[in-house]
Formats: sequence, structure tokens, C-alpha cells
Amino acid sequence: MTTIRDVAAEAGVSIATVSRVINGTGYASEEARQRVHAAMRKLAYHPNAIAQGLRRQATRSVGVLLPRINEPYFSTLVFAIEKTLFAHGFRTLFCNTEENSAKEDDYVTMLLGQQVDAVVYFVAAEDRRPHVERLIERGIPVVLLERSLPGLPVSEVRVTNEQGARDGVRHLLDLGHRRIAVISGSLEMIPRDRVRGAQQALNEAGVQGEVCIMGGLPDFETGHTAALSLLNSANRPTALFALTDSIAVGALHAADELGLRVPASVSVMGFDDIPLASFIIPPLTTIAQPIYAIGETAATILLAQLDEQESPPQSVLLPTSLVVRRSTAPPSR
Repeated sequence: MTTIRDVAAEAGVSIATVSRVINGTGYASEEARQRVHAAMRKLAYHPNAIAQGLRRQATRSVGVLLPRINEPYFSTLVFAIEKTLFAHGFRTLFCNTEENSAKEDDYVTMLLGQQVDAVVYFVAAEDRRPHVERLIERGIPVVLLERSLPGLPVSEVRVTNEQGARDGVRHLLDLGHRRIAVISGSLEMIPRDRVRGAQQALNEAGVQGEVCIMGGLPDFETGHTAALSLLNSANRPTALFALTDSIAVGALHAADELGLRVPASVSVMGFDDIPLASFIIPPLTTIAQPIYAIGETAATILLAQLDEQESPPQSVLLPTSLVVRRSTAPPSR
């Protein structure tokens, strides 16, 4: 059986360094971490592996990997997950991945070392498949959020992103807008079906639309930067559809800086319906995701699978809905 000593020898580091990398405690250089992970993969070493054929001991803990816990959407999501699991005697280990693959790999190693009973994972892209496979190999139930990894025996909770984006564009079209700009963050951080739905709705209407894909985070700064550029153009749009509410809030501030009144001069709408959306001025029209229900559903699926080991993976698709507030109106004539 491969031991931690074997991993240390293969990686050319001390046993203490391997221990720090596995447990996520103390300092280890990036180079050392990469060497340790490479050695573990080569030797097929899993920390705290239970002897083959024995049932893994429950620790009453669940790992949750999310990209940016500080953002309003994710803070609501983790609140729902933690509250649901806590009510059933489980504790949560939150991992802020920043959608960094190496950091996610480190956290997966740490969660395996902690012997968590299950994992909720917001995967950024297809290349995270090996991280999820490591969890599956240990028999750990996994629920994916927002995105799918076809072919893996994992549960998933998604929303109707494509339909929601189409509904958002159609709302602006129904108001009479024909110059519509859609603002997205990096496609690693915005579901691609959300972008696809908005683009299809614009194409079907045959209107003068633009999909502005920014390279940054889907946050206030991205919305502010994109909106300043769009609203300063010669043929400025009469409506902005931001693919997250955080982007929309940044766009609202950009409009204010330029002296444009919302919605008299430009309409602005978002996607998510974070708690802030109904309290900003003007209150934000948005495509609402059932954020709390997403987290609650993911936690409930895990509880069912932990209670009944043979429970098959589930796929749940939750609906989005248009919430009309005061940030959108017909374009001025």
C-alpha cells in the first residue's frame, strides 16, 4: 500500500510538506504543492484511504466548493446549503475556489483528507472533470450546481438559464427597444446557455443588438466598465441587459455618472434577483433565479443519497421568472 512516505520520496519533499499539502495547513510553495499532487496521482495515493471493502466512516460533514463566496448570489446560496444541512446534523466546509483549477484541486485533496461525506460543487468548466472524478472514485456523492459534466454519475441542480435570457431580451423588445446590449462576464463564469439564449432572442427579432463579453468577473466593476463604453458610443443602446445583477448594478452607476436617467434615458435589467435588486434605486428589473431553492435542493439531494446509499443521481431543473420593477420602460422618443 502506498504511504505518505512514498509520496514524499516521489515528490522529493519532506513528509511534513506532504502532510501540509494534504491537510491544507501551514505553508507549502506552489512548486511543492504541484509536485506533491503529481506524485499522489502517479502513485494513486488517497489520503486517509479506508481499506478496500470497508464502509467509509461518516464524519457528518459536507464540502462546498464555490467560486466567490463574497458575492451576493453565492452568499445566499451558501446560506441555504448550510441551513438545510445544519438542521440535519451536518457541518459544512466552505471552499472559496475563485474558479482557479489548481486551487480547486488543492481543496479536493483537503476534502478527501477530511473524509467529508458528500460535496456540493459549482464547476466552472469541463476541465474540472478530473477533480470530480477523484471524489467519485472515493464513493463520495457529488451534486453539481449550474453546469453539467455529462457521463459522470453525479447529481445536478440547474436553472432554465437559456429560457431566462430569452425572456429578458423579449421583455425589452416588448417595451419597444431595438438597440439592446447584453453584458456578460467571462464565459467561464457565466453559464454559456445564458449567453446563447440572449443571442438567439436578438437574432430571432432581427434587431440591432450587441453581446458584450467582458473578460473579467461578473461583478460591479465589469458592469461599470462595459456600460461606460456602450453608453458613450455614438449609437448608444436604449437598453442594457446584464447577465448578473451585480453587473447590472455597475451599469446603473455608469449611467448615473454619464447623467443618464434610468429608465427614462436607458433601461437596465439584470439576472439572478439577489436581495439587493429590489432595494437599489430604481429597483432592478431582473430574471429571478430561485437562489435559496437551488441551495436547499442540492443539500436535500445529498441528504437523501447519504441516507440511502443506492439512491441514484438526480437531475433537477428549476425555473427562472421575469420580475419587472422600475429600471425598465419603453425607450424615449
